[in-house]
Amino acid sequence: MKLTLPKISLPSLSFKKKTTSGLSIHMTDKFLRLLQLNREEKPVFPPIEEMWEDLSDVEKKKKLTEIASKYNLSGSTVITCVPADEGLLKFQKLPSRMSNKDLMEALNWFINVETSQIKENTVHDYYFLESKPGDKYIRVVVAIARTDFINKLKDIIEGAGLKIGIVDYEVISIINYGLHKQLPVPFSILYVDYYEAILAYYSEGGISYNKINFNYKYYMDNRDKDIFNSFVIETRNTVVINELSNIYVAGPIIADEEAMEEIMVNLPVLGILDLEELPPNFFIPYILSVRGLEE
Repeated sequence: MKLTLPKISLPSLSFKKKTTSGLSIHMTDKFLRLLQLNREEKPVFPPIEEMWEDLSDVEKKKKLTEIASKYNLSGSTVITCVPADEGLLKFQKLPSRMSNKDLMEALNWFINVETSQIKENTVHDYYFLESKPGDKYIRVVVAIARTDFINKLKDIIEGAGLKIGIVDYEVISIINYGLHKQLPVPFSILYVDYYEAILAYYSEGGISYNKINFNYKYYMDNRDKDIFNSFVIETRNTVVINELSNIYVAGPIIADEEAMEEIMVNLPVLGILDLEELPPNFFIPYILSVRGLEE
């Protein structure tokens, strides 16, 4: 059994094909982000963000169709992802002395147990982390997503005349950025988007993450100090409990000087993941596009 894969190859969820595409879509019920990079990792056209919380699925499909037509993208293959709230990431260790047959039986049992606890129908994929000689355990990462969201993703994207190449899980994309940029291992990335905050951690021993309740969009509009302080306290407690270090901050929040000043004072931040030529909103689309180009 092959236990090593290229760095930018953590699990994708369904639809995976051999493809090379620098076109990515980061889509949730509240927004659409679209980015296309060339081989030099430069945008082919200005990155697109549409806030579409008030649109129906039919209207979202129409909006994406208009964008695809404007930039001559019809028929193109896209790399996309499942938002953290629409799935789960699980990590498991299995004894390295197990036979391939026993290993797969144990893995399938683990996946069945995890998916049986979810009321909705799901799809999943898994990935074996790289093993070293003498390792006592084989480490496996399992990505699980709600089938309903996958179907919605497929309906809107393919309904707009595009093709799906890879469907990643958002947490995996965050970690893939750290691997692509060769951040010192172990590393932690605090990704703060408009409607979510994720603290993802990667080490040679495994992968873990915490979803932190924080509506940054509401904070931007209202500057509610109590909400922001609660976010900082919860994040700091998570960092302390999990003994995390080497924390980097990414996402739309890094453009907010006031918020970042508080984060830098209260958390052990090692650095800010600035995309330089791209707005910080496009952190996820950027690494999705990079992955597409490397497939």
